[in-house]
Amino acid sequence: MGKLKPRRPSAGVVLGTLALIVAVAGSTGALAGTKVIVRKGEIAKGAVGAKALAKGAVHPAAISKGAVGVAALRPGSVGSAQLAPDAVTGGALAPGSVYGGSLGEVTVHSAPIVDADAIPDNGEWTVSAPVTALCAAGERVLSGGVVFTAMADREVGTVISQPFVNGPGNGWVGAITTNAGGLAKAEVEALCLK
Repeated sequence: MGKLKPRRPSAGVVLGTLALIVAVAGSTGALAGTKVIVRKGEIAKGAVGAKALAKGAVHPAAISKGAVGVAALRPGSVGSAQLAPDAVTGGALAPGSVYGGSLGEVTVHSAPIVDADAIPDNGEWTVSAPVTALCAAGERVLSGGVVFTAMADREVGTVISQPFVNGPGNGWVGAITTNAGGLAKAEVEALCLK
């Protein structure tokens, strides 16, 4: 067999090859310096996971209300520093999740109530002035009451025993009534949470 002589390519082959080179080189050069913008409607649900996001890429303003549930939070990832005042109410707490020991230290504050009755056993009962046992600054009243430490002739009674809240001040207010001639002794007590 004889040798094949190389033939010159036709003009169509040269132009087709040149067009292919320009098309491939042109599109790669055009895409090299541009950013691709993808909108939320163009992404399938669940297509982007946590591993695909850069650290700090998602901030609170970008998250819609209710988008992050309890199941998405790691234990201990949200503490009191991240919560706004009154963000967690009683309805949001699981039964048994908060008990007395977890609330903090409880202190007792008291104030004496003066028995204002002048004559014992005369059938006329005298009501004392209301007295308030105040919680210390930064404390909140939990409960309280009136306690008789000396009942005299046992003709004694409580007429006021209720919480007292006035702006930042809070505590327990109490008053008594007696027919004991000033011999009864009582005090109002406030149980306060530090």
